[in-house]
Amino acid sequence: MLDAGGGGGAKQIKFVADTVSSGPAGSGLVASQTSFSVDPEQAQKLIDGLVEARDKLQQLNRDAFALQSIGSPGKDVYSGMAALAIQRAAGTDEGGYGWANKMAYEALNNTINNIQTSLDSYKAQDEATADAFKGEGK
Repeated sequence: MLDAGGGGGAKQIKFVADTVSSGPAGSGLVASQTSFSVDPEQAQKLIDGLVEARDKLQQLNRDAFALQSIGSPGKDVYSGMAALAIQRAAGTDEGGYGWANKMAYEALNNTINNIQTSLDSYKAQDEATADAFKGEGK
């Protein structure tokens, strides 16, 4: 696919990434999608980087899971309340780290799949175009 606005017909594949932005005042964060383009020669590097980021999220999620089972360091009320606050902050309820991590993981997966689909489509079109020109001149 050629990007007409990309400066002289530079080869670009377009894809949609899941993103998060601020919603209307006081409404918090809103899931959205943003269109991007990348040089087909660099698309696999982008995919590899996103896969690496996704894998790191998995490791961080294991760390958060450990925090969800943290016990109180003392028998006083304040230690118990602090432990509960840590568990909630690391948890999977909306707003917790585990929840945010899951949302980010899904967004990365969707973006990786969108890039791969665009790259596959680009390669198929490129091959079809090459095949169409093979028969000329005979």
